[in-house]
Amino acid sequence: MNDAEKDIITNAVTHLEEETGFRFTTYITDEKVELVLREKEYNLKFTIEVVPAVNKTKLGIIKNRLKGLESIPLLITQIATNDITELLKNLDINFIDAAGNAYINVPPLYINIKGQKITRNVETKRTVNNNIAVKDASIFQPAGLQIIFALLCNPKLERNPYREIAEMANVALGTVHTTMKLLEKYGFLINDETQGKKLTNKKELLKEWILGYPVKIKPKYFAGKYITENPEFVKTTDFKYFGALLGGETAAAQITNYLRPLIHTIYIGDKIGEFVLRNRLKKNPNGNVEIVKKFWNFADDNETKNIVPAILVYTDLITTGDPRNIETANIIYERELAGYLN
Repeated sequence: MNDAEKDIITNAVTHLEEETGFRFTTYITDEKVELVLREKEYNLKFTIEVVPAVNKTKLGIIKNRLKGLESIPLLITQIATNDITELLKNLDINFIDAAGNAYINVPPLYINIKGQKITRNVETKRTVNNNIAVKDASIFQPAGLQIIFALLCNPKLERNPYREIAEMANVALGTVHTTMKLLEKYGFLINDETQGKKLTNKKELLKEWILGYPVKIKPKYFAGKYITENPEFVKTTDFKYFGALLGGETAAAQITNYLRPLIHTIYIGDKIGEFVLRNRLKKNPNGNVEIVKKFWNFADDNETKNIVPAILVYTDLITTGDPRNIETANIIYERELAGYLN
């Protein structure tokens, strides 16, 4: 834990004490951080997860991480806006922030403080994994993330020639060389004496992909939101002709039969314009169809069902901040990804 995170904890706990009149004890070790309340009828121990900057796309990851903590999970962040506060409540996530906002619902204890604002400017933008040197940040820039995506989707691809990896990830050859060196430097790639190169720490690598995708990849390839007057267009469209694949909620509905899609996410190669015209889609920022240009160049078993790789379906869902989408994402993780990533 770095000094900035310790400051966030200190400020958040101080504000919580001021607002509630309770006194909390904080225990910080190398393994975990705990917050203890022993006062009046309360005897509660919280295990803390510090996430300096929280936004909608991170909520699924945060929810899953909190589930693995001991005692009562508690999120501490720099500032939770009103919108984020409501999303956290919907996901049953207890939190406090450095501005003095809090939501803790652990009967008989109930704390609900909102509307507080940070009184000084604080930089909360996530630049790169705390363990990654700034000079090596390219590992989680768009091209690096595309390589990571290709590696995660294709077991043992790391053993193939760099030229083949570059083609599948749709990036320049030189970028593969740089990214593979950085993956090795930071413990995501090892050289096994008998098996050659081996991707390791895949769950952490998936987390970095998920955090990077909505801010680095999707905006780069996003082709717009549209509205359709034909609710059956997904069933009637020849997806193979357009080189189009279903992602997000629509793909998840087909995989799990658990979700009724509200937003159709379509990944398309070079025929985006023709796809829009043929399906009479109209551009609308609030539309229920979003189109993203395909950023990879490989096929997996899902493609026979006109669905993107399972990792991308999972990512689309987990980054929405929607409780039911997150629940469905976890079903997909257990069915499709856990065996390979664990």
